[in-house]
Amino acid sequence: MSQAQFETNIPFETWDLDLLVDYVLKFHHRNTRKYGNELLERLNQLAANHPELDRVVDHFRNSIADLDLHCQKEENVLYPFILELFNAAELGQEHAPFHCGSIQFPINAMMADHSDEIERHDRIAELTNNYTAPEGAEPEYVKALADLKQFRNYLLEHIYVENEVIFPRALAIE
Repeated sequence: MSQAQFETNIPFETWDLDLLVDYVLKFHHRNTRKYGNELLERLNQLAANHPELDRVVDHFRNSIADLDLHCQKEENVLYPFILELFNAAELGQEHAPFHCGSIQFPINAMMADHSDEIERHDRIAELTNNYTAPEGAEPEYVKALADLKQFRNYLLEHIYVENEVIFPRALAIE
């Protein structure tokens, strides 16, 4: 992902690793599930009268399902170990090695998932003419596309924080 795709005024690089992990878990993972499912339901309802949204709904449904699995892997495997690494480093202690050698392997898998999601959301942007509702579309259509764009923006922030800040720092500690 290029820097041009995502800009922020939040100085994530200055945050401690455990705070970054908490932020991703409590803001991004929670909101991806909550608002993603709500938005999917709204898009499904709109697609009933707007067949041009069928492919958008398919892509978004697949995104929500894949993101849920992705978040589960981070929550159950990767982030607990990253927090162990951080805590050991803070206390000046050694840490046990990751069960499969290095966390580089699960990080590579997470980054591949990120690339897949960026491609999928690029397709959604294309299908929606960059989230622009057709002339005369009802307000819910306009709002749903705006929310879809916002979802993408949060997804890009999530990916940036992980790929550019959390993962490199965790690897440096390891």
